[in-house]
Amino acid sequence: MSEKGKSKTGVAARSENKSKSIVCRNCGNKIETVIAVSPSGKKRIRRICCCE
Repeated sequence: MSEKGKSKTGVAARSENKSKSIVCRNCGNKIETVIAVSPSGKKRIRRICCCE
């Protein structure tokens, strides 16, 4: 039988991926992720940085 409390995926690897941020190719700054809603109600994820 397998242990109940043990995670199948590596917790360290998961936290490492969360801490990584997407970086802009042009300026090297962190890209901000924003949800934009159109007038019709459609949601779209936009990544905002120096060149938008």
